[in-house]
Amino acid sequence: MYMQNLKVATAQYGLADAESDADFWSRLGRKLREAVAKGANLIIFPEYVTAHLLSHQPVMTHEEACRHLDAYTSEYIAFFQRYSRELNVIILGGTHICQEDKGYVNKASLFFPDGRIEEQNKLHLTPEERNRWPLAAGDKLNIIETQWGRWAILTCYDIEFPELARLAGESGVQLVLCPSYTDSAFGYYRVRYCCQARAIENQYYVVLSGMVGSLPDERPQVDQGYCQAGIFTPCDVPFSADGIIQAGELNRDMFVIAELDFAKLHANHKQGVVAPFYDRRRVYSRELRKMRIEEC
Repeated sequence: MYMQNLKVATAQYGLADAESDADFWSRLGRKLREAVAKGANLIIFPEYVTAHLLSHQPVMTHEEACRHLDAYTSEYIAFFQRYSRELNVIILGGTHICQEDKGYVNKASLFFPDGRIEEQNKLHLTPEERNRWPLAAGDKLNIIETQWGRWAILTCYDIEFPELARLAGESGVQLVLCPSYTDSAFGYYRVRYCCQARAIENQYYVVLSGMVGSLPDERPQVDQGYCQAGIFTPCDVPFSADGIIQAGELNRDMFVIAELDFAKLHANHKQGVVAPFYDRRRVYSRELRKMRIEEC
């Protein structure tokens, strides 16, 4: 039997000039305690959160930045494992650049109080991530079993691909976590509107986190962020017409906090005015494949 209610705190993480590594980790710890004090069971940080560690370093090339950030991997894991256990909370530790056999990856890690870690490499890399960092793309969607049902992590650009989000839905996912980093309104609204579209199409919850603000000194990797984090639902009963449970104040350093009721999600599947996840016609994919064969 799954638990029905989950209180989520998703971060609009404010970039500021971290004077040292200790300053960065201490600030993260304070934010975690703040969210737990407000009753959060799940805390979500944005994509590239550890890139904030570059703020007090000399300007680096992207390759140098990858090597520098990878050196923090053990500390990153130990930090979030410790806080997850001590505060008895699930934490999505944003994403972190680390090295694997195929190269550097942009990896999201979800930490559970019992010590379990679920990982998801970003599957769709932006042109900048492919060509300038450079990073290697993931090749598998991790379906995560929890007390509240199945979850998945679609990092930033990943949410812009409907077929990936549909795969999550077909795997029984009820909650998608979307850690993001967008440095302009253009990038933000692409991700934001796709989060809402995926929630409508697949009739599940989507939670968006991102960075806001700017660093005093420009860094070529992370120097400014633009975001309004949010918690999204289908635009149908028993939810609100706009499909928004809660959204933050644009570009303010803050947590967006709301409770997810999975009983409402189940009610939407059964009693919604429309059911786009169930009413889709699978014949489309067969016809498209046939057309491609005939074109060849």
